[in-house]
Amino acid sequence: MAILESLLATLCKIHLLEPSAQALLDRACSILTSGPPLSMNVELADGEELPIAMHTLNQGAVWACLLGGGANPDLEDRVLNEAREKWPDETEMYDKIRKALTPEAKCLWFLCRKFFFTLNVAEKDGESYQCSDEDECGNCYGCYHHRMYMGRLFMFDTMHRTALTRARMPRALKVYSDWTTLIARTPKGLWGWGACYNGELGFQSSGFVDPTRLTFPACPKVAKLEASLPPWEKHRVVTDLSMERWQTFILTPVGTVMAGEGPRRYVGPVEANTERFHPVAVPAGFVPDHIMHCNWTVILSMGDRQVISGDNRYGRLGLGHENEMTGFEELPFRVDRIPSIGLDNTFNYFLSGRQLLFAGEVLPHIAQSGLLHGYSEGDKCLTATPLRFREKVRGFYCGYVLIWVTEGRTHMRNRDKHYSVPFEATAFDRRQVSGRYTLSFRNITGQWFEAKTVSDGVAKLVKCKAPVSHYGIIPVDINPWAQQ
Repeated sequence: MAILESLLATLCKIHLLEPSAQALLDRACSILTSGPPLSMNVELADGEELPIAMHTLNQGAVWACLLGGGANPDLEDRVLNEAREKWPDETEMYDKIRKALTPEAKCLWFLCRKFFFTLNVAEKDGESYQCSDEDECGNCYGCYHHRMYMGRLFMFDTMHRTALTRARMPRALKVYSDWTTLIARTPKGLWGWGACYNGELGFQSSGFVDPTRLTFPACPKVAKLEASLPPWEKHRVVTDLSMERWQTFILTPVGTVMAGEGPRRYVGPVEANTERFHPVAVPAGFVPDHIMHCNWTVILSMGDRQVISGDNRYGRLGLGHENEMTGFEELPFRVDRIPSIGLDNTFNYFLSGRQLLFAGEVLPHIAQSGLLHGYSEGDKCLTATPLRFREKVRGFYCGYVLIWVTEGRTHMRNRDKHYSVPFEATAFDRRQVSGRYTLSFRNITGQWFEAKTVSDGVAKLVKCKAPVSHYGIIPVDINPWAQQ
């Protein structure tokens, strides 16, 4: 207040101005003496309270009020630009995004300093999520986007909404997502929304689901635990949650439950209501505290003890057999991580200490690499077997190509060629040029290079533009094979 009084006194001492300048100065003095109340940094005297006004609400309430009133929080048009970058031909989608997030609606954030400050804090401390609704062939059906700050979540999807709207559910403590299927953990329980074509939310639906309370009628222990908790502490029923490949696994203090695709592999035979959450079949007394979930393979951990289940075709679980799973089995080897890159439905990789273990069908480029000793193309590796690297490995990828990174070099092998790149790549991409596929690689500085020709097993590279999308090479720390 002393600063404002000093400023006003200084302005009042200014005289002999041109009429137009004097009018502006008088206007400034009027604002300082009888203008609207300030919205920020107001010092209160003892016993004095802030006036009841919108700009004196807490930041979360201000942010929610403005978004509920139609304010556009996307000042830099990131939602539209990301959609354009990923789907350059979806003009109808762009029109829907522009109508929902209009340039004019950005102005509301500049009505006062408190509003703009709240937007900046929400950008820093809040969460945002965006994905596209795609089918297995890569066709895009729409764009989903949400923003959350202090538990208040606003969502927009081009297929079912015309504006960014508040999710009708309690404040979210945490949101879990798998593409367009989402679950929020709230003090009043779990709420799910989005795609639910495979029962991954514990019920069946043929379209986009609005936020719905998730229940556990087929899991009596979980239902009893949730009912025993106070109305504001229902979130304690969840210790961990994983969503992946149309499946949802929820860890609770009384066991693990799952819903979604292929429940028989995890819970055993289910006679009715297959779309509901069911308790998974684990050894007696096994209550997991951690889950690894990737490519229809699920590993549950209870301290140092681990069990595994999932799609076991070609013996890709590494258990020594290729029997259909009807529950979890004890894992005969330690798994620290299932690398979620380039995985094929016929094999798995497991990171175990400083080794990479392979299990499943041996594809041509894997056999030709010489890394899987004793196995030929088409064999089934039923027991998890270490890959034998000659040097320390810093990065790895396996899908339609096999890539591993050693000191100062990247090695690539696919079905018809193999070569090395003279730097440690962090990502790669494949694109079609004149009817043939070429690979490009990103170095540690972010520069991309395209592999033009190969001479003496080393690719000749030229600089190129960054691709629209790419495959990441996962950092690892794998020791060379000790028994060479």
